Formats: sequence, C-alpha cells, structure tokens
Amino acid sequence: MICRIAVAMLLGLALATPAGTAEKKGKRVDTIWVHPEFARFNVQSVAMLLPVSYDRNLQTEKLADGVWGAALRTTGYRWIGGSSSRDLLARTPGGDSLTLAVRAKLLENPRVDSLTAPVLCQRLRTDAVLTLRIDRWEKLEMEFNQAGKPSTSVQLRAALVDSSGTLLWTASGSETAEGPYHDPTAGVIGVKSSGLGTTPVTGQGGAPSFNEVVNTLFTRWVATFPARTAPAAPATP
Repeated sequence: MICRIAVAMLLGLALATPAGTAEKKGKRVDTIWVHPEFARFNVQSVAMLLPVSYDRNLQTEKLADGVWGAALRTTGYRWIGGSSSRDLLARTPGGDSLTLAVRAKLLENPRVDSLTAPVLCQRLRTDAVLTLRIDRWEKLEMEFNQAGKPSTSVQLRAALVDSSGTLLWTASGSETAEGPYHDPTAGVIGVKSSGLGTTPVTGQGGAPSFNEVVNTLFTRWVATFPARTAPAAPATP
C-alpha cells in the first residue's frame, strides 16, 4: 500500500509541471506563458525598452540589449531597439523622467503596468512594449591554486504588454555554462601583476563569455515567442 501511495504522489508531481517549462538535470530552466488569445490583439510592432539590472550596471544592460535585439529580429515584427526607444522617449515632453520612473518600477516588477503601457506605446508608436530584467549576472573564475570548472550564470525575466495594458507573453529563466576543468597542478607559463603582488598564469581556459551564455537562453525564448499574425484587414466602409 505504501509503495502505491508513493507512486501516485510521484505521478501527481509529474503532471503538475507547468506548461512551457523546460527541464534540465531535474531543475527548472525556463517558464513561459503566452496569452491564449494572443492573435486577437493584432500586434505588428514592438518597442524594446533598455534592460534593467539588479545592480544598475550599464555595461551589462547594453550587452543584454544587443544580444536580445539580434535574437528577436527573426520573429517578423517591426522592432524598435532599446537605445532607439530611449532616444525617442527623450524627445517627448517629460520623456527622461518617464524613462527613469519606468526603470525604477521594473526593478520591482519586470512588466510595464497597465497605466504606463498605453503612454509608452503612444509615444513610441508601437502596438506593444517588451521589457527585460536582469536578476543574476555572475562569472566564477578559478584561482590559480583551485581545482574545478569556471562558470558563467545569468537569470532573466521578460514581459510583453500591449497598448491596452494587457500582458501577452512572459518568460523567466536561467542559464549556466561551464568552462574547461582547471588543474591547479598545470605548468605556469607566466605571471600576472597587480597592486597586491603577482599571480601565476597557467594558460588554461576560463569561464564562458556572457554573450555566449545569454545567447543560449535567448535562443530558447525566441522559439516560444508568439508568431506575428497577418495584419487585420481594414474595415469595409
């Protein structure tokens, strides 16, 4: 009887796994949600806002924006990139203040709220806005005397909201990639100087680049991004 109950519980957990969730080594990687009536909203153009990061790192945000924009170009929508959206908003009355306010709110909630979305879409002349929040951006390198694999990890959240303030698509996920094993007994090929002294250099590979890791994550997300529907036919007079 105990065995049967255990099996039933395991089956129940398996069936409870959310749709749109990818599994990797038993751990959740991505969670994707798409509005069930996405096509009804007739989204043809999307403005990306510049990503926001937990530590407000401008270099990190620019890198993520570039890779994210390149990945999304294949989806068929008319896109306005993050930098272009920022510049366009700056030309509107109170645009700089609006941008700062939106970025502050995105650090609390990764989607544009229903009151701000219509304003942004009107000023940017798009049907929807897409946001990206960076929750983790870490690189672990091995010290010269450490054994192990260096790694790079990212964790991101994205949301698409249309001009009426309706949430249409969300994605959250993480990606970690490891570099080659670092052997502390490997021969030294040189030294690296710093203000605190010198460190041996072994010439072994390090952690993967952030560009590589983020691109892997975005490739998965773009595969789940809703396809652009054919433009709605004009109303017959």
